Amino acid sequence: MILDFERPIKELEDRILELQRLAGESEELQGEIANLQRALETARKRIYLNLTPYQRVQISRHPERPNFRTYVEALTEDFYELSGDRHYGEDVAVSGGFARLKEGGRRVVLVGNDKGRDVKSRVRTNFGMAHPEGYRKLRRLYALAARFGLPIVSLVDTPGAFAGRGAEERGQAWAISEDLLALARSPVPVVSVITGEGGSGGALAMCLADYLGILENSYLSVIAPESCASIIFRDPSRAEEAAEAMRITAEDLAEHGIVDEVIPEPLGGAHKDPAPVVEAVGGAIGRALERLEGTDPSALFEMRYRRYRAIGAPKSLEAGRNGHHTSRGRG
Repeated sequence: MILDFERPIKELEDRILELQRLAGESEELQGEIANLQRALETARKRIYLNLTPYQRVQISRHPERPNFRTYVEALTEDFYELSGDRHYGEDVAVSGGFARLKEGGRRVVLVGNDKGRDVKSRVRTNFGMAHPEGYRKLRRLYALAARFGLPIVSLVDTPGAFAGRGAEERGQAWAISEDLLALARSPVPVVSVITGEGGSGGALAMCLADYLGILENSYLSVIAPESCASIIFRDPSRAEEAAEAMRITAEDLAEHGIVDEVIPEPLGGAHKDPAPVVEAVGGAIGRALERLEGTDPSALFEMRYRRYRAIGAPKSLEAGRNGHHTSRGRG
């Protein structure tokens, strides 16, 4: 899939491929290919090193971006998935269960949004937009983590909670608020990484955490830029302008102390070279768990309280807060 702003790169790549097919021993064409390859490298740097906030949103939605199953397969072993909310039914938009991390061998409760890998599975998982039963399943998993003393690890990639009549009738907002309460009161460390989209309350139900990391081209926002533009400007085509104003990029979030660490991606996004990105996410999770391991539950409650009280506080009050850092790279 080629994004609109990537078309100049795609055109150069196609032209190089065509010339390589025709060149043979021709020195003239070989020289032309070399010139185009230099132009291609320049175009890549010009475009990918100057991404706008909305272009980053588009990258966060790329269908080839590593998804929950990719991380599960690469980072864990013995993943034992649990289903159902013990109330209404199963929601495959969110997945979770017991797992052992390959790095460090720690046992955790792992949860995440499953967007699927192709059109069929994306439809089946509702594009990662969970219903109330999905959020009640999360609460069940959070309770199991507390019962067995296992850290919670969440991988967030959702455009938001599903907004529909059935979801509202079954208590969508209530289910999300109970997840927030469960995470705030959890006696075990909570580690979360936003690996794609972090949309609204649907994401918050999984990322009220002691450590929150975010991939470089991911975002976290109360509303999608298109929806914001529809409300504020009465024109969804002004999504790029809305994204700029909303300050939703990883860099913005780190600047405001909302995330602890921005995890780098390859030029062009995680889908260009998934393996090192998945490894970096695993490393960030491992470092955060190591730092939080053995922390007394009362200390965790206090750290969380101070962390979220500090968000949005005037700069003059930041010096007085304890246990919270805004610098890029804290693990």
